[in-house]
Amino acid sequence: MGLRGRLLLLLLLLLTAWVPAYQGLKCMQCESNQDCLVKECSLDEDLCRTTVFREWEGDGELEVVIRDCAHHEKTNRTMSYRVNSKIISLSEVVCATDICNKPRPDRGIAFPRGRGRYLECLSCSSLDQSCERGREQSLQCCYPGEQCVEVVTLRSMARSLKDENYTRGCGSLPGCPGIAGFHGNHTFHFLKCCNSTHCNGGPVLNLQGLPPNGIRCYSCEGNSTHGCSSKEISLTDCRGPMNQCLEATGLDVLGNRSYTVRGCATASWCQGSHVADAFLLTHLNVSCCDRSGCNGAAPRPGAAHLSLVVSLLLTFRLWDVLLWT
Repeated sequence: MGLRGRLLLLLLLLLTAWVPAYQGLKCMQCESNQDCLVKECSLDEDLCRTTVFREWEGDGELEVVIRDCAHHEKTNRTMSYRVNSKIISLSEVVCATDICNKPRPDRGIAFPRGRGRYLECLSCSSLDQSCERGREQSLQCCYPGEQCVEVVTLRSMARSLKDENYTRGCGSLPGCPGIAGFHGNHTFHFLKCCNSTHCNGGPVLNLQGLPPNGIRCYSCEGNSTHGCSSKEISLTDCRGPMNQCLEATGLDVLGNRSYTVRGCATASWCQGSHVADAFLLTHLNVSCCDRSGCNGAAPRPGAAHLSLVVSLLLTFRLWDVLLWT
């Protein structure tokens, strides 16, 4: 082996030594009464989650608990709302150490009732058309710290099987307190949180009811060949508080394919967690700007990825210089 080959081998050994051996996070994986197994999470999953769905009506109660790995975009959250005479409660807790989502034998009452009087909010859902018909009911929040919320999730039919278009109730969600929203040509997501009794009432929020704010952003949802090709990207008049032009790229968790989102957003959407939840994306790279049409450029690699590529290129270029001079 010549001098050049030995030096390149030495470089590869050094690079290998710099990369520590990785063992994935270990989480419990099971659903409800099934036996839980210890699962080693994939490299892009660095959280364990416990997701609890509860449906309560009178003295009857249904509970489903799911434990598994989660991507780092996940955050703790709760939400509860009424559908006819039922109360639906959703909660999710994430943690970041091995097997931190294991079942606890001393778990408390599944649906907390009579443990203090928390905030009271108006509640309705598109599942029973009560929101559209103006038939809100009062709902006492289940958990301390929850606020009154209004959630709008109008998605492209190609991305969802059945949407709960409008939901009002109690919640502790990313973006609370305040408002968080996004819209493009085919999608409208909006969250409003407030912390006084019945503050989430009023007519159902409609995108067309929000006034244009003077900003125009490029809008698309999909990949470079379908949904976000050059022929399908269009300018959209931004409305209401959504005065940022957003561009987000990531991987679709349903198919692990590259996915791009462009549109109008509030500043809170630029943090990424809302994009991850609304479009089921991971490995997010989110950027926002506040000038009309400023989100029309092609996606660029993230700074960390770019610096690594440049560093390796410079390293090999330096070795070439040293070897051939």
